[in-house]
Amino acid sequence: MNIPDYVVQSNREEGIGRPDIVLYPEQSKDPAIIFEIKTRKKYNEMEDGLEEAYDQIRTRKYEDGVLDDGYLGVRSYGICFCKKSCIVGSLP
Repeated sequence: MNIPDYVVQSNREEGIGRPDIVLYPEQSKDPAIIFEIKTRKKYNEMEDGLEEAYDQIRTRKYEDGVLDDGYLGVRSYGICFCKKSCIVGSLP
């Protein structure tokens, strides 16, 4: 995967855990982007999957870890899959 001006890392330690995917910008003034991914077996549980992703980002302090690495900003997203469907939400 080639994303201009970003380096993609998977399961690298940040905070007190390992986010699923982090895009690190080549320039620290640009925001890093965190993706936490969940799956569910039922469509009506997908919103709960997003909430679980948000909780994991918060409780394991992924954003703090990225900021401690010297990046000036971070955006965090939860992603939940169910079969062939997917929903994405950003951490408020």
